[in-house]
Amino acid sequence: MIVDNILISAPEVEYLTSASNYTYIYLMDGTRLLSSHNLGRITTHLALTRVHKRVSVNKTHISKVKEGAIVMKSGFVVAPSRRMKSVLLTLKLKKTPRSRKLQGDGVVKSKK
Repeated sequence: MIVDNILISAPEVEYLTSASNYTYIYLMDGTRLLSSHNLGRITTHLALTRVHKRVSVNKTHISKVKEGAIVMKSGFVVAPSRRMKSVLLTLKLKKTPRSRKLQGDGVVKSKK
């Protein structure tokens, strides 16, 4: 998507907020852009998740999912709407599996 002659891809976007018929796009580097497209159009185009009437988030940039709140990597906290509480349950972060230690020859041996 192009905003202000800048090409924006989904991995760069942390979250979106709406302001009437305009949308603020918050990027991972801290930049805030204003777009004349509405929130729904940008959310659909970038395949983000709508968690509130005025907020959409990029699932890959969520740091914590607390009870009743989503905390983004930048520290921005989103309280999902009542109807989006079910979305909150699907956004629970998956724990990364622990890496197994390599044996002498570099082969991973399974535990039995």
